[in-house]
Amino acid sequence: MDVSIYATFSKLQHRNSVSEYLCVASLPFSKNHKIGISSDKYPMFFIECEPTGFTIDTKLEFISVLFNRQCQLLEDNENTPRKVENTYTIIELKSGNDDLQQYFIEVVSLVIETLPKNPTHLALKTEIQKLITLFSCFNKPPRKQIQGLWAELFVIEQAKYPEYLIQSWHSSPDDKFDFNDGQDKIEVKSTAQSRRAHEFSIGQLNPNKNANLLIASVFVVNTGSGTNIFDLVKSICSKVSNPTLKFKLNDIIGQTVGQDFEKISSLYFDYQQALDTLAFYDFRDIPTVNVSNVPDGVSNVRFISDLSTITSIKHPLFDVSKSPLFKSIQI
Repeated sequence: MDVSIYATFSKLQHRNSVSEYLCVASLPFSKNHKIGISSDKYPMFFIECEPTGFTIDTKLEFISVLFNRQCQLLEDNENTPRKVENTYTIIELKSGNDDLQQYFIEVVSLVIETLPKNPTHLALKTEIQKLITLFSCFNKPPRKQIQGLWAELFVIEQAKYPEYLIQSWHSSPDDKFDFNDGQDKIEVKSTAQSRRAHEFSIGQLNPNKNANLLIASVFVVNTGSGTNIFDLVKSICSKVSNPTLKFKLNDIIGQTVGQDFEKISSLYFDYQQALDTLAFYDFRDIPTVNVSNVPDGVSNVRFISDLSTITSIKHPLFDVSKSPLFKSIQI
């Protein structure tokens, strides 16, 4: 995330509001929009907007969105406070969890950064709806194990071109393949066991006729200390400049972990073991069930394949030159 924005928020936490004025600071990429603190010392964003007709506010478990509010703010401008009065749409977090606060500041900043200088009401509502959809997921049960998410993020973090991988990352955790650029596919499998064996659906080893598929396999072992999901995200974001892709990265994380979001900061995995064991396999080498052998009326076929005796793909033995997706990873 942009460390300077979180540092600004941390600085504001040590200031007190003056009368009816809330303490704020301008964002580094915009003089119009502000970051501030609530009375509970939680982060708030003030997005400058034109006064419009009535718009229904949104209040979720973790965030509130208040449209078209006339605000009196006290801006911390190089240690010289300046009173500001204007109309803003306010986005407020309702949690004291440090990791959630950093995540909130990251994703809201990315959304605001993509807004035009003077956003229309429609443009503002469209972008804010993304945040509402994202934070609504935090009330839902998780849709995938955190171990699997860590493994996918690890593959992105290790990639030669992480931006292309993020662009090709599944829009839904329920998609058949983890990475799909419309031509080739990468499916990431992780295990915490001592044997390189993974569960597959029959469709995951039977891509469409003209597509190539790589299976990434990695040992992901839970440890008392090590690398958590936020550590991987921080490393990835240091290599990615596109704010839209950064938002997508955080969006998928939110959708995947759902209500378990506040727990993932305490789950650590062995980064070095993952680094030592990451390997890629041609899907054609992996034991599978022939689709033609599945009886009519039978669906959702799943099985475990052992990759222990299979030779992994090592560049340059495997030609990646014709696939932008495969070129983006480190083989």
